Amino acid sequence: MEKRKHHESTIERIRMVRTITERYYESGNQARCYKAVWRQHIFPTFKICYRTYMNYLGIPTPPPVQQPKQLTLWNEIEGNSLE
Repeated sequence: MEKRKHHESTIERIRMVRTITERYYESGNQARCYKAVWRQHIFPTFKICYRTYMNYLGIPTPPPVQQPKQLTLWNEIEGNSLE
């Protein structure tokens, strides 16, 4: 099957949903199962149905892109003076 390309905002929403799920989900505990996490935390915040929630958990997300640090003139001077 063809992989589906998601918008950046959808990827960010999926990351937030996964973060909440990792915080509250416990395997084997019925009070903290996926359905309970969705009912108590996900649905009130994101207003998505349970099926969408389960689909979000199955979508692989790339790791966040790290922005390179901005070098300044002072970093250049300090770097050269140490050599």
